[in-house]
Amino acid sequence: MKGAGSNDLPLFPARAAPPMRGLNASTCYEFRTDISQQSLTWLNFRLRFLSSSRLTLMEAHMYRLRLSWGPVVLASFLSCSAVLCLSQTATLLRGSNLRKAPNTSSTILETLKKGDSVTLTSSSKRSGYYHVSARDGTVGWVLAKNVSTSAPSPSPGPAPGPGPSPGPTPTGLVAQLEAASVKAVPQPLIINGQSVCGPTGDASDAKTQALDSNKNRTDIPDPGAYIPIDWNALANLPSDQVDQLQGAPVEVEGFLSHRIQVENSGSGESTNCHLTNLDEVDWHMYLTNQPAQGIASAIIVETTPRTRPLHSWDQNKLTQLVDSSTRVRISGWLMYDWQHIGVIGTQRATVWEVHPITRIETQDSSGNWQSVESTQ
Repeated sequence: MKGAGSNDLPLFPARAAPPMRGLNASTCYEFRTDISQQSLTWLNFRLRFLSSSRLTLMEAHMYRLRLSWGPVVLASFLSCSAVLCLSQTATLLRGSNLRKAPNTSSTILETLKKGDSVTLTSSSKRSGYYHVSARDGTVGWVLAKNVSTSAPSPSPGPAPGPGPSPGPTPTGLVAQLEAASVKAVPQPLIINGQSVCGPTGDASDAKTQALDSNKNRTDIPDPGAYIPIDWNALANLPSDQVDQLQGAPVEVEGFLSHRIQVENSGSGESTNCHLTNLDEVDWHMYLTNQPAQGIASAIIVETTPRTRPLHSWDQNKLTQLVDSSTRVRISGWLMYDWQHIGVIGTQRATVWEVHPITRIETQDSSGNWQSVESTQ
C-alpha cells in the first residue's frame, strides 16, 4: 500500500457480502473509499456469484463519484447490481394466470398471454410455480410448466418498453361471469315419453343432488349470451367462487383429444340414476389447448341424455375430430365438478367443465365457425 502522499486511498479488507435472496453461492466485494473526505476517487468492485452453474463476473469503475452517504449508497448500488445480475427471463408457452400465491385458489392478479416475457425473481419453484415479475411490474406466481426459461443475463440491456395492451382483466372476467350466471332448473330424463330418472338423479346426499341438478338442466342460452373465455382462463378459474360463477353461459375454443367417452359401461352415474343404455348416459369429451394431448391436459366438456334430443349431434362425426388439427368451439353452461378434484393433473386439468354442452362448432380454413349440426 502506498503512503499518504500517494494517489491511492486506503484499502479496506475484503469482507463477505451479506446473504441476498436468490444467491446460492458466495459473494465478495472489495472497494476503496475515503469516508472522512466524503469523496470516492476510484471505486473498484467485483461481484461474483454462481447461479445455475454459471459464473457471472461484473466489474464497475466509477471515476471521482462524490458521495454524501458513501457506505449507504455503496450498499444500495451493490444490492441493485446483484438483482440485475440475477435477472432471468422466461417466455410464456401458453396463456397463464399471474396469481398472488402459488396455488390455483389464490387471487388472479392479471392474465399473461402466450409469448409474454416475465422475469424470474428466483430460479426455485414452489408448489410447481415460479415467482416472477411481469413486464408491467406486477409481481406474482405463474405455473412453471407454462413458461420456458432462458439462461441468466450477466449484463441486462435497457429496460423493456411496455408490453401489448392486455385483454379483459381476470377480475373483469369473473365479474362478467358472475353477472351472467343463471340458476339451473333440473329436468327429468325422458325416454320414449316416460320419465326414467328424476331431475336430481338418484343421489341421496344434498351436495351430490345439487351437483347433479346443475348437470341436468336443459335450457339453452340465447346465441349472443355466451361469454368467450380463454382455455387457460377457464382452467384456472378460482375455486372459492363456485356459487357465483357456476351457471354462466360460456364458449371456449380448443381441440378434441383422446376420444369421445360414452359412459355406458360400469355402474353408471348418479346424475342419470345409474342407467347405462346409450340414450341414458353422458358423453365425456376432452377439450385440450393443443391438438392430440393427453387427458391430464384436458377440460372435460359433456353432452347429456337430457340435452342431446334437442340437437342432432353424431358421435361418429365428432370422433373424426378427435386428435385432429380442426379447432372446435364448445358452448354451454359453466359447472364445477368437485367429485373429481383428486384426479386433477392425471385425468383432467381442472374440475371446471362445460356441462351440459349446448353448441358445438368447428372452424374452417378461413377462420369462420360452423355448427357441426349443419355439417352432419
